[in-house]
Amino acid sequence: MATSELSCAAWVLHRRPYRNSSLLVDVLTESLGRLCLVARGGRRDPLLQPFRPLHIHIKGNGDLKTLVRSEAAAPALPLAGEALYCGLYINEVLMRLLHRDDPQDSLLPLYVDTLTNLTPAEAAKDVLLRNFEFRLLDILGYGFSLEHDRHGAPINPSMQYRLLSEQGLEVHPKGEFNGALLLSLAQSDWQPDVRRLARDLMRRALAPYLGAKPLASRELFRGVRRE
Repeated sequence: MATSELSCAAWVLHRRPYRNSSLLVDVLTESLGRLCLVARGGRRDPLLQPFRPLHIHIKGNGDLKTLVRSEAAAPALPLAGEALYCGLYINEVLMRLLHRDDPQDSLLPLYVDTLTNLTPAEAAKDVLLRNFEFRLLDILGYGFSLEHDRHGAPINPSMQYRLLSEQGLEVHPKGEFNGALLLSLAQSDWQPDVRRLARDLMRRALAPYLGAKPLASRELFRGVRRE
């Protein structure tokens, strides 16, 4: 039986060579979630690049669908320098965390808003990344409260906390997260100490879902900063 053709908005998360001139392309869509597509002759298609909004036409019923054609929905976002590395990081995190064919209606708007807000040179890029990470975990069902511990008790500003995977924050005498800074983070008070805590907290929160393999985008950014 012939497979009907579907169309949707999409953004390329990752692409890799496939056979002679084709690509395997992972895309993020609003209505269908993350998809892996075969783009026959895709290496000759200049549109199949990250950070460009597309309208795609696909067919197929299995895990690996076929990209029939793609159209530019708008110009590519002008990510460069640190903003580009942030964008690559976001794409890599999504590739690690998202299951295929699992729609998350609020994820694509979050993704687009974050990438768009990265482009101004004066953007607080670490703050944008922390907000993205926290909201992503919440969307995927892995979120936790910054104002209450895992037992429901209010965060005490004079106590130290640790983060337990899929459970939340817990008072611990050797905990690495200060209660007062956690409450400041909950209020989006992005002072320098809060920004450092947010970075460490989100790394701890994401680690169980990212796996043991280091993030290539993070290693690349570190290498550039050392140069």
